[in-house]
Amino acid sequence: MSARFENLILYAICTLIWGSTWLVITFQIDAASPVTSVFWRFLLSTTLLLLFCFWKKQNLKYSRHDHLLFAGQGVLMFSINYMLTYVAETMISSGMVALSFTLLVYYNMFGMRLFFKKPITANVIWGSLLGGVGIVFIFLNEILNFDPSSKTIWGLLVGFLATLSASLGNMVAQKSYQKRIPVVVTNTWGMLYGSMFTLIVALVLQHDLSIPLNARFLGALFYLALFGSVIAFGAYLSLAGRIGAEKAAYTSVLSPVIALTLSSFFENFHWTPYIVIGVVLCLLGNVLTLTKRAG
Repeated sequence: MSARFENLILYAICTLIWGSTWLVITFQIDAASPVTSVFWRFLLSTTLLLLFCFWKKQNLKYSRHDHLLFAGQGVLMFSINYMLTYVAETMISSGMVALSFTLLVYYNMFGMRLFFKKPITANVIWGSLLGGVGIVFIFLNEILNFDPSSKTIWGLLVGFLATLSASLGNMVAQKSYQKRIPVVVTNTWGMLYGSMFTLIVALVLQHDLSIPLNARFLGALFYLALFGSVIAFGAYLSLAGRIGAEKAAYTSVLSPVIALTLSSFFENFHWTPYIVIGVVLCLLGNVLTLTKRAG
């Protein structure tokens, strides 16, 4: 199997799974707090990964410095990112939150420049401008009728912060990959540290940590833990290690389209001409950003 085909498989796994997880998250936030839901999701993910590591006899002993990387990735990518994402989904539709994650492309591009000295091409600049115009079109109604108390505005800002946290987690994960630490190991420790950090947040905020014992919540928990976390993140971080975090962020190009389509069926999300134009511009901006410059 060629490396290009393997990358395509990894990309398809991330896109299809993450395109659906935004909606599945809504099955949890109406039954438990965002912090509680994130804690149980990644604690279950950690358990599944630990069982896999023991089965494969994977070495889990690493240096203190490596554990700092694992912890940094875990707190940023598997805790703060998701707590903010779940909060955002209490304010705006799951499809809109997914769309805010298209910024991951630009965050990762600039992050790779800042931390790994990767050059920023003209494509990135023009793609960023195109994507920015797209965001303006998508939220044109909210901009023209600006209301500081609007849940849409705050939900969007929280989504942008969640994406920034995810991108910073990507940068830490890139360091681990450069050290040739297996992705399954970084994810196992990262999700453990992430879930423990989320637990601390839950205790400080005095959130109820009990699990809602209903099929809707438990089904969502299992799907998000196994598919949305273990499988999708394993595929994504493998892809990022192979082709770089800035190119792996290409997964955020199509998954929002899937998320918005599901949102229109299940959340009564209404498409308007401005939103359609905005989505097209965002996606074109992402494609332009990620297109290799000729010559």
